[in-house]
Amino acid sequence: MTTNPIRLCLLGHSGTGKSTASALIRHAADARGLTSTVVKVAAPLYDLQQVFYARMGRHLDVDQQDQQLMETLAGCLRFRDPDFMIRDFLARVAASNVDVVVNDDVRSYQYDLPRLREQGWVTIRIVTDPVVRKERLAARGFLTLSDASTEGVEDLSVDFEIPNNSDLHTLALQVTAVVDEILSC
Repeated sequence: MTTNPIRLCLLGHSGTGKSTASALIRHAADARGLTSTVVKVAAPLYDLQQVFYARMGRHLDVDQQDQQLMETLAGCLRFRDPDFMIRDFLARVAASNVDVVVNDDVRSYQYDLPRLREQGWVTIRIVTDPVVRKERLAARGFLTLSDASTEGVEDLSVDFEIPNNSDLHTLALQVTAVVDEILSC
């Protein structure tokens, strides 16, 4: 493990393939003998979402999301403690003890993203045709959908951009090329 892990932040709307790309990054890191992990900014929101649905007596699969609920919870947390989510995230990153840390769920482009950039995180935007994205989201079984928390993502300045409109093999090739470029620096 290095004292300064490589830190990669994937940006994009839901359904663009950020989680798939983060798994491919981990695979590319593992193939190079590097340890890796994915750390979510929204981990507290996922926890609260599970409690919310459990309290109502409803089962919620781990990969399901109620995006409207999670956006509401994020707003409530930020209102009460604006620094909580990024502070919690950075503490979990510091404790991760790996060579490569990947994040694929930053949604606060005015607050959290600048903090990550100050710490040297490499930003990678995943972009997908809206029709393809809609088809992917329909297949995932989300309870509610919302793009409110990713509004403006296409206008952000990023270090890399990966189009994801094709198959998994094509995405894997593009992710590997970006990882190779990052690791060569």
